[in-house]
Amino acid sequence: MDLISDTNEKLKYPKCVWFIVLNELCERFSYYGLRTVLVLYLTTILKFNGDESTIIFHSFVFMAYFMPLIGATMADSYLGKFQTIIWFSIVYALGNVVLTGASSATDIFSINVQKVIAILGLFLISVGTGGIKPCVFPFGGDQFRLPEQTDQLLHYTTKFTIAINLGSLVSTFLTPELRHSVHCFGRDTCFPLAFGVPAILMFIAIAFFVAGKNTYLKKKPEHNAISRTFSCIFFSLIFVCLKYALRKKLTSSVPYQTHWLDNAKGVYTDTEISETRMALNLIITFAAYPVFWALYEQQGSRWTLQGTLMNGRVDYLDWTIKPDQMQTLVPFFGMIFLVLFDVALYPMLAMVGIRKPLQKLTLSGFLAVVAFVFAALLQLKIFGNTIEIPPGEGRLNIYNAFDCNAFVRSPSLEVHQIGPLDKINVSYTPVSRETTVRIEIRFDPACPFVPENFQLNTTFTVTEAQEVSYYLTRPNPNVIALNRVGIYDRLIKDKFGNPYLRFLLDYNFDFDDDITLRNVDSSDIYQLSAFRGSNFSTVTKGKYKLVHNGEMLPMTIDLIPATIYTLTVQRNKNKMDVKLFAMYEGNYVHILWQVPQYICMIMADVIFVVTCLEISFIEAPVNIRSFISAVSLLTTALGNLLVVIISAISIKNQAHEYFLYSGLMFVDALLLAYFSVVYRGKMTEKHDIVKPLNRNNKNEETAF
Repeated sequence: MDLISDTNEKLKYPKCVWFIVLNELCERFSYYGLRTVLVLYLTTILKFNGDESTIIFHSFVFMAYFMPLIGATMADSYLGKFQTIIWFSIVYALGNVVLTGASSATDIFSINVQKVIAILGLFLISVGTGGIKPCVFPFGGDQFRLPEQTDQLLHYTTKFTIAINLGSLVSTFLTPELRHSVHCFGRDTCFPLAFGVPAILMFIAIAFFVAGKNTYLKKKPEHNAISRTFSCIFFSLIFVCLKYALRKKLTSSVPYQTHWLDNAKGVYTDTEISETRMALNLIITFAAYPVFWALYEQQGSRWTLQGTLMNGRVDYLDWTIKPDQMQTLVPFFGMIFLVLFDVALYPMLAMVGIRKPLQKLTLSGFLAVVAFVFAALLQLKIFGNTIEIPPGEGRLNIYNAFDCNAFVRSPSLEVHQIGPLDKINVSYTPVSRETTVRIEIRFDPACPFVPENFQLNTTFTVTEAQEVSYYLTRPNPNVIALNRVGIYDRLIKDKFGNPYLRFLLDYNFDFDDDITLRNVDSSDIYQLSAFRGSNFSTVTKGKYKLVHNGEMLPMTIDLIPATIYTLTVQRNKNKMDVKLFAMYEGNYVHILWQVPQYICMIMADVIFVVTCLEISFIEAPVNIRSFISAVSLLTTALGNLLVVIISAISIKNQAHEYFLYSGLMFVDALLLAYFSVVYRGKMTEKHDIVKPLNRNNKNEETAF
């Protein structure tokens, strides 16, 4: 008993892991800080559209989670974890400097050059962060002696996860403020500062890690650990194929092995075969991870773009929640749930039979399904009225540019009057696919510039399943006409919810006139030339002022998301009449309506991340823990690749895309539930209190 007591006293908590925890805190600040504002940098500064920005964002994350394979190989077989972390951290810091420089060079380089420099910086950052990802947590785990310090290792896991959440909490709140509240380089935003502060934190992270250099326990890499694992698998596969061929040829029985890897006995040791089997069983369960990460990572891309369509104003605080700032909820509630789940949720789950790690992953999968259903319903709410024309019907819009009544007479229309500066919208059932209808229009006698007793006899065309607009105006000083606007009105709302806008002008204006729309709250300016041909063009939501030849008109034009607008500008006598018409309105809802989807996703993430960290470290063979960690991280890369593929397909309705993801996650959750039944491992046997352990058939319990 004295010997045991002495041994326990010597196994104190390794203080050096605090250097590792502080390094992780600063590195996560750097990573989450830059990625929080990245999508808005790509869309607002580099002028990529929503799909392009999403593809670049998730390609960056894909690379960050693919590089762990390289980092793990370097750590487990060549450099060791310590040297691998140092060298990849230097590449990481260099990438931060390059990205910050790209965001500062707006007046030096063309936008195409800025794009190249920015993507180079993102590439270096993804290589650096990816290279250290599989090494930092296992390097801290190496400081513990297992199984004697298993409980202390779990405490380290909690501290490590808290460091991740604390670093991301501060950065996801601070960097949007730096981006939005500080003005630099002649812009109303300051991305150089938003990227520069994370760059500084990365240099601090390196300093913390190097400070503990002389206190770390550094395990030497086994130069053939990974290669021996793969060669064992390869040898066993070849043997199985040859055995099957001989069985077919000789029709003789071959001694049965309990597992196909046992065919490598004699060439590889029992330990190598056992560890290879353990690694393969674990890696197979990783097949269910990518879909979850595809959903989780969209908080920084699709959900941020969704937030740009929402109202973040909090009047009683005199403060506006930025769309990228909503990501602060992730680390904030993440830390709360991390403690709360450990104290309350996991014991409650154990009471109802949910004890196995894969059962917890299944639960997190279903929470992710709910999160994306919430996101889809919110998107539908933002988009508001749908645009559907019933079969056999066509629609007609007539805009009256005059500041007096226009009286309409037509046997086919139930309309008798169009008010001053007003419009009508009527449905019509055409006799054929396109029907031409005659119409007579008279004006109020007090109408300026209209001859007395003037009557306009003309026609308009209605097309089945289409909407057509006409503009009643003066194409020149001596003519009044009902002009068709374009070919057909655009009936498909912008995928990302941006408003559509078109100008309708009379003869007094042409494209030489300096007519612009200026956003009151940002530097967005739209020239009249952007709306040439009376076609709809996308604009950003917000409040605008109309400026004509340097003179700002008194009216304010408020454009809300997912709405189709027509702006008529007409001179009547000595005044300019401006009227904004909205069709198929969207809804400008408050950004806090995103909270339910964030809460569900955060709950799912806390369960998923902690459980994955524990599974990857405890279930993995000791010699290839970094490699197993890298394979686990690779599932995040594959999840981001899935987002890239779906974004490239460009589903026209964002809500439908969210429903697609929720459906994929539902199927994936069922796969996780299956794995929770068939998988057997160290942690599974520890938590499985129903089925007793039978050491005589231990190999047979391995499912794969």
